[in-house]
Amino acid sequence: MTEKRRYLVGYRSGAVVPREVETALDTLATAAGTKQLRSLKGGQRVLEMTHEEAEKLASRRPDLIVEEDRELELYHPMPGLPPAIPKGPAVTIKVKVTDEAGTPVAGVTIIAAGKQVSYRGETDAKGMAKVVVHEPFLPYLIASPRQGFWSRVVPSVTVSTKGELTVSLKKLPVRGGFTWGHAALGIDRIGKAFTGKGVKIAVIDSGIAGHEDLATTGGFNTLDGQDTAAWDLDEKGHGTHCAGIMAARADNRVGIRGVAPGAEVYSLKVFPGGRFSDLLEAVNWCIDNYIDVISMSLGSPWPSEQVALALTEAHGRGITCVAAAGNDGGAVGYPAALPEVIAVSAIGRTGTFPADSAHSLKISDYTGRDGRHFFASFSNWGPEIAVCAPGVAIPSTVPAGYAAWDGTSMACPFVAGLAALILEAYPEVRTGDANQPLAVRDLIQRSAVDLGLPPELQGAGMASAARALGAALIRRRR
Repeated sequence: MTEKRRYLVGYRSGAVVPREVETALDTLATAAGTKQLRSLKGGQRVLEMTHEEAEKLASRRPDLIVEEDRELELYHPMPGLPPAIPKGPAVTIKVKVTDEAGTPVAGVTIIAAGKQVSYRGETDAKGMAKVVVHEPFLPYLIASPRQGFWSRVVPSVTVSTKGELTVSLKKLPVRGGFTWGHAALGIDRIGKAFTGKGVKIAVIDSGIAGHEDLATTGGFNTLDGQDTAAWDLDEKGHGTHCAGIMAARADNRVGIRGVAPGAEVYSLKVFPGGRFSDLLEAVNWCIDNYIDVISMSLGSPWPSEQVALALTEAHGRGITCVAAAGNDGGAVGYPAALPEVIAVSAIGRTGTFPADSAHSLKISDYTGRDGRHFFASFSNWGPEIAVCAPGVAIPSTVPAGYAAWDGTSMACPFVAGLAALILEAYPEVRTGDANQPLAVRDLIQRSAVDLGLPPELQGAGMASAARALGAALIRRRR
């Protein structure tokens, strides 16, 4: 039996399908006995077809785009080895995780790294985890807490069924101020002069949960068959973390302060399980709701013509689109690789995290001229990179508190937040057409700080709010 897959069908000449084309498409699908899975607001259809049926539809209607509705990747905050079970006898190791006072810590993910794969477990209420491994020696073991603590790396673990391995975690310092990443952009030098007031930012991600540091304005859940108002449900914590980097409040004296705490933040939920169709729905929502900046810490190795059309439309409507480059160390993913999107790579800095934390595993051989900044080992790279931003050991908000994560996912909201500051500081660039995102991109790149890394890694350099807003600060003080 030929396998049937999900296909996204849209109009080749624009991001919105004309009504007469919708009618013709529905007629063709019905005649062919094709199952319709979803109808999008822009008129696109998600159909269940075989590859042969999809090719037949595309040949009959060359004015249509018929492409597979592929799954999106939510760029994981702690990239590492893939989980798998190789051949070999199974051995269960016991790991106990505590804080520095000896109190058990629950919910800690244990990642036991083998030669080519990883084995995982999670601590219970007593701080105990049992991990089944198939190798006699582990190069290292990681204890990755949900929130509140630094991660910890234990090197050179000899596998044994006797006793238990005890791992002590250090408290994550969150003091109601700027993280090293915000200071690296010079946000501390901007003060309260610019906060992104009057600018609308959309975070297309896993949702944004309620948090004392966040004041999300609204949103939309694009996932098919779910409550569209459930944009504040974040099972992954990923969207909440990105939102905190970008816009954590500055007036509550706790937690952290984001890049643009005065901006209006909207949550566009496309995870878990998001596909091209969900991203397309989210981008079209942003267009319809006059969003100024879109932040996307997600992607795919595969391009989508219809997502590209929607982002081109958004760009033409004055929306600045920013995306994470990706976390597999390869080519820049999509949509970051599109010319209408600002692609962001990740940078770390030594001395900003404990030497025995998992963040130390993200240090690459590429270092800046100051000897401290380094290109993150996981970050994707290529000629599409516009700028780089902090993406290693970044503390931010998660549903249960605060956590320090790594990823180009963390770098992306720094730049999206900076775009919001620029739109507030220079209202003259707000033309509402393609000139607006072009002006924002130009200023972000011209004001970036050259770290001395190759342009394929850093783009124009480290994004800098202090330099980008310098002229506006002088103008305001006159």
